[in-house]
Amino acid sequence: MNTKAIISILLVIYSVEAPPPRRQGCLKPLRGINLRVRADNMIDLTYDYDERAMHWPGNPAGFQLNEVIKGFIGSFYVTYNMMTQPEHIGTHVDAPSHFAEKGLTMEQVDLFNLIGNGVLLNMKNKEGFDSDSFITVDDFLEWERENKGRIRSGSIVLLYTGHGDVYYDRSKYVGTNITGEEGISHFRYPGLHPSAAEWLVTKRCIAAVGIDTASLDQAKSTTFGAHTTLSAHNVPIFENIANLDKLATSRRKFNIIALPQKIAGGSGAPVRVVAVMN
Repeated sequence: MNTKAIISILLVIYSVEAPPPRRQGCLKPLRGINLRVRADNMIDLTYDYDERAMHWPGNPAGFQLNEVIKGFIGSFYVTYNMMTQPEHIGTHVDAPSHFAEKGLTMEQVDLFNLIGNGVLLNMKNKEGFDSDSFITVDDFLEWERENKGRIRSGSIVLLYTGHGDVYYDRSKYVGTNITGEEGISHFRYPGLHPSAAEWLVTKRCIAAVGIDTASLDQAKSTTFGAHTTLSAHNVPIFENIANLDKLATSRRKFNIIALPQKIAGGSGAPVRVVAVMN
């Protein structure tokens, strides 16, 4: 057999057995979202705003609701309160300006980044995953293999670590009961690895990312690489997302509606997040 014939056979074998090259580009976004909202197909992913709402140490105060009027005025009853709270409290959005000098402020964030096809990455029971872990590119590739499809452009990706299950137990949620700036060094919770954040925005063109912890970056981070990467691409971040256990249990496809307070010039805002099941 001559050399040319041998090369031809090898080329045929390679073309049959070699795996196809991994497509890294972004898939086109879904053409549209058909929301059929019913009482039995919605999951509220938002915590109540009250004195228990999680806020970052160093804020002068957390959530405060002060009564102004409560009672009858003549023949009618009325209640009126004054409310104060940080931008970044409870279930909230980080606007890109939070970590990017020229990033969009809260009122500039596009609605297309806040309403879209939902993707849930369930890390809670993954072997070896704990409060000191990172969510990596390999975790997303594993999700794609299991779901027989790639994350589409414009998706809103939610990260379920299990920490949201203990939101009202501060010692378990952030790893310590120490408050104030001193408490930050004692925080423990997992987060998104900066390289995975880069992959999500450049290879999957996602619209937003959310997590059921106090911060998207792992607690020990000092550079906040996931935040800075996403903010540089004007991708908003949802933190302290509630009820992802219910979303995981449902095992249904879903869409996300997230409507934050439209604070002009804001670096973030409280947000009402709802999953609408397909």
